[in-house]
Amino acid sequence: MAKIEPGMEAMLDMYFFETNSLLEQLDEILLRTEQANAFESDDIKEIFRIMHTIKGSSAMMGFDNLSVLAHKAEDMFFVIRENPDVITDVSFVYDLVFQVSDSYKAQIEAIQNNIGGEYEQMNFDELTDKLIKARDKLNSEASGEAAPADTAAPAAANSGSAPAATGGSDKISVRVFFEDGCQMENLRAFLLINTIREECSFLEFFPEDVETNAESSKEIVEHGFLITFSTNDDRDFILKQIETALNVQSYEIVSGDDAKPTAAEAAAPKAEIPPEPVQEIKTKKSAPASAPKAPEKPKPTDQSIEKAQAAVANANAQQAAAGGAQKQNLISVNLAKLDALHDIVGEIITTESMVISNPDLEGLELESFNKAARDLKKLTGELQDTVMSIRMVPLAGVFQKMNRIVRDMRKKLNKDVEFVMEGEDTEVDKSIVDSLQDPIMHLVRNCMDHGIEDDVQDRIYAGKPEKGTLRLSAQNASGEVVITISDDGAGIDPEKIMAKAKRMNLLTKPESDYSEKEIQNLILLPGFSTNEQVTEFSGRGVGMDVVKANVEKCNGTIIVDSTKGVGTNFIIKIPLTLAIIDGMEITVGDLVFTVPISTIHESFKVEPEQILRDTSGNEMIMIRGVCYPILRMHEKFGIETEITDLQEGILLLVEANNKSVCIFADKLIGEQQVVVKPFPKYLSRYNIKGEGLSGCTIMGDGSISLIIDTNTLIG
Repeated sequence: MAKIEPGMEAMLDMYFFETNSLLEQLDEILLRTEQANAFESDDIKEIFRIMHTIKGSSAMMGFDNLSVLAHKAEDMFFVIRENPDVITDVSFVYDLVFQVSDSYKAQIEAIQNNIGGEYEQMNFDELTDKLIKARDKLNSEASGEAAPADTAAPAAANSGSAPAATGGSDKISVRVFFEDGCQMENLRAFLLINTIREECSFLEFFPEDVETNAESSKEIVEHGFLITFSTNDDRDFILKQIETALNVQSYEIVSGDDAKPTAAEAAAPKAEIPPEPVQEIKTKKSAPASAPKAPEKPKPTDQSIEKAQAAVANANAQQAAAGGAQKQNLISVNLAKLDALHDIVGEIITTESMVISNPDLEGLELESFNKAARDLKKLTGELQDTVMSIRMVPLAGVFQKMNRIVRDMRKKLNKDVEFVMEGEDTEVDKSIVDSLQDPIMHLVRNCMDHGIEDDVQDRIYAGKPEKGTLRLSAQNASGEVVITISDDGAGIDPEKIMAKAKRMNLLTKPESDYSEKEIQNLILLPGFSTNEQVTEFSGRGVGMDVVKANVEKCNGTIIVDSTKGVGTNFIIKIPLTLAIIDGMEITVGDLVFTVPISTIHESFKVEPEQILRDTSGNEMIMIRGVCYPILRMHEKFGIETEITDLQEGILLLVEANNKSVCIFADKLIGEQQVVVKPFPKYLSRYNIKGEGLSGCTIMGDGSISLIIDTNTLIG
């Protein structure tokens, strides 16, 4: 067991966020390059940079096993970067790096689940051995002979020295200016040098003692930080790294082929830089014979780099706390703070409604008050929209994770499948994104395992292309997000589903009464599975019922639409947010109910000739040639009311779970935006949600309105 390094607890959230973001970026690069079957030069450099960053931050946090793992992966990509010719056939590299990514995620999850206590430190020795062997194999292919395990090329990089000059391009000098008030400019300069060191065949800078002398910060503020370098690769890549480095305000080229200033922003004050006192990292300049030999400057180590990173991070935190002048366009905010802000906005909306609808104001002519009320309503609406937009995040992160799942299953099941993503930039509330990951994963696995045919010949006989297609798409529609997971596989066999349901005693009515849609939806029942044998991916009777339950937690619905021999579509419909909804207020006796507008098709008065009864005596209503059952709210909830005649009340046609029902109520109050409140905990002993109620809300007059959950009400 291991513990978090003392003093590092405050940096954990940032470490988790940055590392997980880098791992997602790594997966995306690997999936893209694996599909293209080619590594681009920029991809190799980016993977190397990701591993280098993760190695340093993990070492700084005291996660030695993670640091060593990233170090070995970095070594392997150093060989690939320096010898691009070895990547003609490196399919084994993908599996290795995916294992590295998975191992990192597993260890991070273990740490997150035990913050403040001990956590299990995983052993990655077997994986690091594989990485070392892969590095040596690549070295062997590059040089014609195997390289010793402990003398890999990256050793020089880790020691802090630049690669040897090999007659690269002409030298270029760049003067860099950091943001005003960013503090610790010397360490920021040191980290900048460390960032570009690997790409340079020649590198020198001034002031030369930025790592050890804090006084050099003053020199950098007044005159800038002068860097002279040459590279065997594209110099624009180095310039881009300088321009995008943290806290760099501007830079300009002061010598080289192109002497024109290329400042990213307005040029900072400049001063003459003495030409002679520059330090060469690769080799020291020879001192004059009469001068004493200067002591050799120690090379920066990983430990010194990590200390500099920690110091800079601490300076950034102190500056932010003190309201420093550091320019930032993006900030990370704890989700708990956004939740609290969202709750406050909900309370403001409720209070606004209570003020404007106060019964004491009834009948009064208050022109000034009404004008102020309209302005307040406009401002609270804008505030709500802004807060909601802050919480909205794209589905791209969830979709990209499915890309990885398809890749792994494609290899394990030996199925040739093309994965297509559409609408991944569609945004939903952060809380909904977190709830959607598991349902979408189950459905994608279902399509890969059950949907796409095992035998390619079956597809050919059916007139389909040999390669199957799995499509994951999302789009906004009428205040909802519609997510579709579809495949062009064998589809659902109704006879097979019905036979299995009959054996499991899952049927609730005669077989002949089931429509094809109802048969298809039987796969969502708990314990149902069409696989006769348990495999790694299915056959245990869990999954689809969990999908339905998780989707319904988001106040969403799932629809199964399949055609035998053609394919299957799983359609998920969810609201954009869970906390604030547009509802229709209805009354039943003395109670007020709120029905989500997204589930209402229409409301209408009943004509006598529309009323019918089925063979069991149940009330039905005919609407444009279609019969719908009638659900009397006063009977459902045992409410006393004087309005029991269908012609005196109002009917609302609502739809959920691919079913439609007409709800009978006394009257409509009108449309109202409401804040969803959970039921008090002391009511948890009762199955309130199972009866078709999802929560409650406070009305303008201070009364309580119960919110209808149409999924369970008519399910």
